[in-house]
Amino acid sequence: MAVVGMAWHGLLLLLYGFCISGTMPKGLELIRYETAYACEGKTLKIECRSGESIKLIRANYGRFSITICNDHGNTDWSVNCMSPKTLRVLHNRCSQVQNCSILASTNMFGDPCPGTLKYLEAHFQCMPASTTTTTNRPSPPWLITSQPPVWSTVKPTARPPPPPPKVSVTNPPKSHTTLSTTVEVNSSSLSQAPDIINEENSSTKSKTVHPPEQQSEGVTVSFTTLSPKSSSIVNNIPNEYMPSPSVFTPNLKEIDRYNYCSPVTLRSIFWNWTRIGDVSIQPCPGGTTGFARWRCKIIGSEPTWLPLTPDLSECRSVWLTSLEQRVLAGRDPLTSITSDLAQVTSSKTLYGGDMMITTKIIQNMAQKMSVDIQTFPDHRQREAIVTEMLSDVVRTGSNLLDSTQHPSWRDLSYQEQMRVATSLLIGLEENAFLLADTVIREKTVDQVAKNIMLSVRVLETKNIRSEKFPSDNRWAASNDTIEIPQGALLENSEGGFVRLVFVAFDRLEEILQWLPDHGESNSNKNQTKILNSKIISASLGKGRHIQLHYLVRLTLMHIQVHNVTDPVCVFWDYTTSTWSEEGCHIESTNFTHTICLCDHLTNFAILANVQPTYYPVGQQMALQIITYIGCIIAIICLAITLLTFHLFRGIKSDRTTIYFNICVCLLVVELLFVIGVGQTDSELACRIIAAFLHYFILCTFIWMFFEGFHLYIMLIEVFESQKSRLCLYYLIAYILSLLIVSITGAIFPNGYGTSNYCWLRMDGYFIYTFAGPIIIIVVLNLIFLSMAIIMMCQHASASVSMKNKEHSKLRSIRSWLQGVVILVFLVSLTWVFGFLYLNRDSIIITYLFASLNSLQGIFILLFHCIQNEKVRKEYRKLIRRHSWLPKCLRCSKPSGGSGGGSENSPSVGKDHRPGVYVGSNGNPVSNSHSMDNSVLSPHGSSVGTNNIVISNNLNNARSTAMVQVLPRTDLNNASTTTSNHNRLHNVSQEHFF
Repeated sequence: MAVVGMAWHGLLLLLYGFCISGTMPKGLELIRYETAYACEGKTLKIECRSGESIKLIRANYGRFSITICNDHGNTDWSVNCMSPKTLRVLHNRCSQVQNCSILASTNMFGDPCPGTLKYLEAHFQCMPASTTTTTNRPSPPWLITSQPPVWSTVKPTARPPPPPPKVSVTNPPKSHTTLSTTVEVNSSSLSQAPDIINEENSSTKSKTVHPPEQQSEGVTVSFTTLSPKSSSIVNNIPNEYMPSPSVFTPNLKEIDRYNYCSPVTLRSIFWNWTRIGDVSIQPCPGGTTGFARWRCKIIGSEPTWLPLTPDLSECRSVWLTSLEQRVLAGRDPLTSITSDLAQVTSSKTLYGGDMMITTKIIQNMAQKMSVDIQTFPDHRQREAIVTEMLSDVVRTGSNLLDSTQHPSWRDLSYQEQMRVATSLLIGLEENAFLLADTVIREKTVDQVAKNIMLSVRVLETKNIRSEKFPSDNRWAASNDTIEIPQGALLENSEGGFVRLVFVAFDRLEEILQWLPDHGESNSNKNQTKILNSKIISASLGKGRHIQLHYLVRLTLMHIQVHNVTDPVCVFWDYTTSTWSEEGCHIESTNFTHTICLCDHLTNFAILANVQPTYYPVGQQMALQIITYIGCIIAIICLAITLLTFHLFRGIKSDRTTIYFNICVCLLVVELLFVIGVGQTDSELACRIIAAFLHYFILCTFIWMFFEGFHLYIMLIEVFESQKSRLCLYYLIAYILSLLIVSITGAIFPNGYGTSNYCWLRMDGYFIYTFAGPIIIIVVLNLIFLSMAIIMMCQHASASVSMKNKEHSKLRSIRSWLQGVVILVFLVSLTWVFGFLYLNRDSIIITYLFASLNSLQGIFILLFHCIQNEKVRKEYRKLIRRHSWLPKCLRCSKPSGGSGGGSENSPSVGKDHRPGVYVGSNGNPVSNSHSMDNSVLSPHGSSVGTNNIVISNNLNNARSTAMVQVLPRTDLNNASTTTSNHNRLHNVSQEHFF
């Protein structure tokens, strides 16, 4: 066969030579080119004979072959790696000289693919010195041929080629020079023929393939490159003499953009300009084989790529192809292959063709293992081997369903997705029943992965009762259950045993979506159907999916509870790859769950009608504006409060520090909510934003708990503790929140971020990691606040015996207590509606969230700043010192009064009326103090060094203050009394703020 193939290729080449000779311009001669290589870090040497000079054709620094400069057989490197400056650098060094040398290094050519060992490759001709030209423009690209490249040892695909199509080289749009050459090629060459870089600013060429049976449609193979990010690769060069036809290269400005789909990079592939109606064909991403396709169509008046994602069903990773060959060869242990398969699918980026080949491998391994285990005489050994293989198969299936691999499913068409998903279901079931048939005693084997929970049960008929799955252990990813009655089990027993397989899936419902039939009519165009539950499966060993005389009961939880109606119990029909409701009906349904009864076993789910809520554009804009206004008002109020606490050091205390941290956390939450909650384009960034929202909301509620706890401590302590508790508060608030978020992210790595918002997912148990701690914190806060209120009432009953200072203290704490209670309820309600706003589509919830959000910020500003007497005094001081008011109204250093006071005697006016305290020795003691000290405490006192001011006007009349200068002999007693009073006041000062 090899000889026949070589003869066939030779005949094609001969025919091509005759065809090209008839159309080749005069003076064009066949000139042989040579190839030179140098691995990274080595020196490339190009030499010509005497009287000849180097003429470069093409060059690249990067990697297009996995075999060159790869002594250790590494398959992880990119084979789609190119440096666009290679030809220019080599041209400056080597063009039109007899010999040259250049180091293959990233310093010279840049690093187009970090982490990949690169090599320098050059195609050149040794031309007679007299015939060399001075043009800097390299030769145009070679035509695609069926021969493999001279630098690659990769064998072509073993797939039998279809009838060879014709390839006609046509000019891009608006060109003025034409060349049309037709050559018969094998279609397998297309899978080996990538693109070419032929110069620094090379333009795009297109080759249109017209199959004989479809002359009206074209296939465009776009040759790049306009961007260094392009994923096109170098064209295959035949190892025979080839002419260099003159192909016109148009300027991109000449392209009619209205008739071409614009370039785009998707799935690591650069898709160039493509004409409407053509299919662009590009090489698959690095590390894979095959070609990707994407069609350009016109929608309305705009050229559009359709479908939304390109077709990568032919793209297969080298690793998976190697595993498939190992399975077919049968030389390696199957458990080793399944382990490698689970590892590859969890760590590598997969493509559409990988999904197809992986599910095929899963099925093939079940068939091969069923034969191989017959060679093991020990049944325990057989059971252990099959159990190990089943564990790896479950891990592999879970990896395919993971959210990170959803782009791989979108590489396939809807029909291909359904076939691959069906193949996965069958493969899991066959491997599970292989274990069930191997077990010869009553046993239950559970295999749990991230997205799949599988249970194999072998039951003796004498011990059979009804079976429920899941039994005792609850799976976090699903709350669905299935129950098979005793009668259905007994009628399907065999050899005294009943063998069952249960499987619960997560995220499979996102793939096996319902597709309406073409003939189905829907009275409401806005109404469609969705799969509104997780998928759960059950199978019996005898007949697998036979009809049952006893009905099976399924309890399925709804994924979406709003805007859904008419739930229907359905099962997945393997034969048609569609959902069917035959044999199933609803027993009961409510807002969150539906109970189904079915007379057969297979994969079950709930199908429901959904009618999306459509708001007019103006109304949507109004809702967004209202939400943003509420957030902005809250941000402004919180920022003013933070600025106040930061600037006015005189009001600093433990309580203001608690308020400060509450405001900081709320401000961060508001900013993240406004700026980041809708950033769903980047999955990683969206998850980070959701995690930070979770973290700072937890911190906010913990600091609010400390506010209530601190008030309670102030009531039960007679003397303020000399040691501040702030360090403990900081540790608990920020470290505990970090632990909760970290543990949540470790248990539910995909819980942060949804398709609509950067917020927390509502499915499963993940939401309890948010609501649970907050509910506990709020309940504890209410407990301490209730205890504080009870103590306040007890103190109020004993108010007759209290001193004025204690009355003032109780009034202050009563006011603070009211503020704390209001703030707890206000913040809690705000973020309850904020949570509902992100998960429910309701106008009422939007208005409530916006209103409460703005009220929370306004309340904090009013209660902690505007209504606080000490803060108002600080504001007045700031205004008097730094305002446009006349100088006489600003705060200045007091001078001696007219009453003959000394230099140290403060003046007494209507804004400075001291009161009188009586010390322990019976002497009157003034509480007169400066303006600065009056801000710190309403009951503070100040004593001068030489005299004490005593007011004779006890009725607060606006009269002239009398200054009494005490004898120097009494100052010691007065000072001692005042000092004692100040000490007691400082102890209780923290209670007032």
